Amino acid sequence: MITYTEKGPGLHAAIRKAGHSLRQENGEWIASDAVAVQAIIDGYTLAQAQALKQSEISAHAKSLRDKAVSGISAGEMASWPIKLAEARAFAANPAAATPMLSAEAAIRGITVADIVGKVGGNASTFSALEAQIGGVDGMHRDAVRALTTFEAVNGYDFSGGWPAL
Repeated sequence: MITYTEKGPGLHAAIRKAGHSLRQENGEWIASDAVAVQAIIDGYTLAQAQALKQSEISAHAKSLRDKAVSGISAGEMASWPIKLAEARAFAANPAAATPMLSAEAAIRGITVADIVGKVGGNASTFSALEAQIGGVDGMHRDAVRALTTFEAVNGYDFSGGWPAL
């Protein structure tokens, strides 16, 4: 006979991962191997439930980050640190070497100062968005870490605070 304690979806995933099943039938818990399943139930910790909820939160943050850069190629994103470094150097000293930004400005037919302004604006927008996503992600994971019951962890709603994309 199984002595079942509700510990959330992670417990059921652990049971399935171990190759077992657990179901309720007429108010009684039935397992493919009662001894093995009971050991899994007894051994499933609050820390495991917290880690699962935290991974769900981080996956949501990742999906927002991915959405924020959708449509931007990896090549362009790889150029951002170079462009930002050159823009900062130009802002500190307009005579600074800015090979990438100078080439882009020349091809576009605009000034380096114009490109620097665009890079700075884009960097500010992206960094503010990343700060909000990172902050909300961390806030929710910290809150889950502080919870002390399976019920609280499994019921934690992390839908609030995210930027609208």
